Amino acid sequence: MSAELSVAMLSHLATPAVATGAERSLVVLANGLAARGHRVAVSVPGPSVIEQALVPGIELRRMPCRMCWLTHYEPEPAWKVAGRFLRYAAPDPGRRHLTDWLRASRPDVVHVNCLPHLEGARAARDAGRPVVWHVREILPPGPRRRWFAKRIASSAAAVVAVSEAAAIWLREEGLGSRVAVVGNGVDLPAAPRSRQDARCALGVPEDGIVAGMFGQLLPHKGVVEAIEAVALARAKAPALRFLVAGDGPPEFLAEVDAAAGRLELGSSFHRLAGRADPGDLFAASDLVVLATRTPDPLPRAVLEAMAWGRPVAAFRSGGAAEMIVEGQTGFLVDLGDVMGLGKAIARLANDASLRESLGSAGRARARENFSTEAHVTRMEAIFREVAGR
Repeated sequence: MSAELSVAMLSHLATPAVATGAERSLVVLANGLAARGHRVAVSVPGPSVIEQALVPGIELRRMPCRMCWLTHYEPEPAWKVAGRFLRYAAPDPGRRHLTDWLRASRPDVVHVNCLPHLEGARAARDAGRPVVWHVREILPPGPRRRWFAKRIASSAAAVVAVSEAAAIWLREEGLGSRVAVVGNGVDLPAAPRSRQDARCALGVPEDGIVAGMFGQLLPHKGVVEAIEAVALARAKAPALRFLVAGDGPPEFLAEVDAAAGRLELGSSFHRLAGRADPGDLFAASDLVVLATRTPDPLPRAVLEAMAWGRPVAAFRSGGAAEMIVEGQTGFLVDLGDVMGLGKAIARLANDASLRESLGSAGRARARENFSTEAHVTRMEAIFREVAGR
């Protein structure tokens, strides 16, 4: 048996109700490492829903630490960027506590789960522990990207990008020799609930074809664009329903509901709060929609749709094209092409045999290319290589 590793995993998020894709991916890796006999400790900045998802034996620490939120793809007003920099530049006692913990526990490797946790990487460097950055973001060219690249270069023993799309900017900024591409892992549901039972549990009518969109409900996730595409699709597929589930700012949720009303979706539109376990959402759906307006590095909703055997209609951006095989596991349209997305949704809604064949192919692709076992194996090898230097 190979020697055990001690791995400290730092999450920049502590979502209290519904975990984000980044948090759920951290849980998959942490649990997978623990199952192989490694010592795993997870640090979160506050009370987090992932505490219940971690297997017994994983040490959990709540250690508040200031995050750098300058990872948004879309441009922001200069005053907002300046304000965030000034706030981030102020002394942060959380970093000192994190450094003390890492010095005392002396992990073989410190895993930084996302770019905003710059303080975690600095704490690891101050404690003399090697850092593996897990990059789940795509940044556009410009000063912010260069700024982050310099900080990664100063602290990273290795960099893991979740997709080729996420690796491109890292290579362009001169980090290519340290970058490994490792896709996230997903488990296939062992005993999935039937569509009928799942819809009953969710309070969704059992009739019709359900298109689902799940995750954080934020403007850049393209929720309004997806509603517009479904409205177009319903002209050709009147039995189509749209199930949206997730949490977001109240003002944006009001905008989502207003868009559904303006486009006269009526009783065919169903919006639910986010769920810690999204299984029933995928089980209730016949197809899944992704309309993110900015490049999404490796959207977990697509991985889970594939694992559940659901075809996906999505914008061609970021890592989506690395998961979805056009015409075999789903359909891709150009970024922002709402009309094209509507046509893809209608095509899937009107053809049950097509949904079945694409869904089965997606499930097989998830099993062969994105299994949790393969993901943990690749990450374990990277940790061992870094710890052995």
